[in-house]
Amino acid sequence: MDIAIYGDNTALVEELENLLSEAHQVSFVLDKNETALIFETTIFDKEYKISNLDMISNMALPNAVIISNSNCIKLLDQARYIKKPERLIGMSLFPTFSLNDGLEFSITNFSNVQSIQLVEDAFSQVKKEKFWVQDKPGMINLRLISLIINEAYLVLQEKTSSREDIDTAMKLGTNYPFGPIEWSEKIGIENIYAILYAMNEEFAEDRYRITPLLKEKFLEKLIST
Repeated sequence: MDIAIYGDNTALVEELENLLSEAHQVSFVLDKNETALIFETTIFDKEYKISNLDMISNMALPNAVIISNSNCIKLLDQARYIKKPERLIGMSLFPTFSLNDGLEFSITNFSNVQSIQLVEDAFSQVKKEKFWVQDKPGMINLRLISLIINEAYLVLQEKTSSREDIDTAMKLGTNYPFGPIEWSEKIGIENIYAILYAMNEEFAEDRYRITPLLKEKFLEKLIST
């Protein structure tokens, strides 16, 4: 299957390419006549994502399926900006996502059976479980990871423990691949901030309130880039 990948995070694009390239022909420019599946991986830059989705939906084959990262920007919101929203599928994509044993997808009420089946076929040769979940910020895995990271920054802010001890304790106690502070840096503190912000907007609950230290690190990242 011919696949094209678009997005603003080079590491994430490369991670997705590595996951798919053993089974499929992957490129970074869609072929109007051949590309059957297009990924838009942008996490939180809505203007950039909308621009990509508009370009993709105008250039792609009529029956080509678009898989868009919907961790921060809900799939239903994205569906407003493309032609034929029935071919839009959501996916949880973030740096380190491929370390998980499962992959998460979402749909809207517009998504059709043909689009869902094409996604199933495309990932049938990828040795990971597939989960279809509701169209909610963070889906399941990243939602939980972000909450753990947010709590870890609160522990660090309160000087309860050092970052090294927090990371070591979590890795030993939970068998996670990284400690929460280390994981926030691998995923990108700006992405964690965006996920938490989106969840707070969606659910309006105190548990999604961003820890001041995490917000401080996010602002420092913005200034330094």
